[in-house]
Amino acid sequence: MLRTTALVVLAAALAGCATQIPGEAVAGSLSPQIGPPLKTDTVSLRHDYEDSPQEVNDYWTEDRRRDADTKIVTPDDDPESSDTDGGTRPDAATGVVVDPSTGPVTDPTPVAPATAGDPFDATGLAASTQGRLYVTIGSDDYVCSATVVNAASQDVVATAAHCLWDFEGGTGWATNVFFVPADEDNGAVAPYGYWAAESAYGPQEFADNASTNSLGMVIGSGWTHDFAFLTMAPDDDGRRIQEVTGGQGIAFGGTVDDLLVTGYPAAAPFDGLDQRYCASDDWFVLQRGAFGIECAMTQGASGGGWLSDYDTVTGAGYLVATTSFRSPTELGAMPLGEDALALFTEAGGL
Repeated sequence: MLRTTALVVLAAALAGCATQIPGEAVAGSLSPQIGPPLKTDTVSLRHDYEDSPQEVNDYWTEDRRRDADTKIVTPDDDPESSDTDGGTRPDAATGVVVDPSTGPVTDPTPVAPATAGDPFDATGLAASTQGRLYVTIGSDDYVCSATVVNAASQDVVATAAHCLWDFEGGTGWATNVFFVPADEDNGAVAPYGYWAAESAYGPQEFADNASTNSLGMVIGSGWTHDFAFLTMAPDDDGRRIQEVTGGQGIAFGGTVDDLLVTGYPAAAPFDGLDQRYCASDDWFVLQRGAFGIECAMTQGASGGGWLSDYDTVTGAGYLVATTSFRSPTELGAMPLGEDALALFTEAGGL
């Protein structure tokens, strides 16, 4: 699908080949792509957190959760700086698909198209796997969104790289990384508990080549890799997060027919107190090969899951991207592919 807007540079869709994972079903093959993928010498950048879960929990007081700022950026709509010569191509499609923890999604009943960012009436697996992420970058506190995905290690959460990496101030990794599944009212309601990050896994390409200009617009090839994974520390009872919440499926290049996008937008007209959504059966391709949909969600939605083949009955689907940037009327997200799969595998996903 191709839509022409001020944000679109060029787009083409190519199909990859599905890869069978032992013990896991395959949902299909696909992914938007612009020419050959960008390749880097070093795929992963890892950070292990030293603070204990109790120290992180103590840091995030009610006041800090309420006052945390938002992380989201604006696409660069200047054609001369959008690097259409191959320097900003998305992650290579692999066709590798991991099913949700509840099993393969077959014959899903999708969410009706919606663009306003209405409250998300989560059902089944979606009611427990998607939540709000609290982080400190430099000396400032921020909020993003994130999703628990099905992993062999049972402790993997997916979000956007820009939610975890200081691409402006140069201080490196976020600290005090704290995840609240099904968060409501700034963490006052946490039916699935509070979880502290044990390790973070981000793309070296993002760390090296992602920045913003004075207007907050994205600059550099690193934005093709605006995705990251976290492993969460066990809770006080020794349980892994997936044992409590379950995990959504995840696809590193596969057929994308419809999309459900969720998150916690906090900038006006939203307040970040509950989860919101947009849905589309007519997505388009934005600059750098990003998925795009019409959506009014604002800052705070960064890192939220883009689920394909989402089923309203079971609340299960396949995460294919995480929210990266926005314009006044659209959200964009970079497809997960070969490098994302390498990060997921290193994090214990396979």
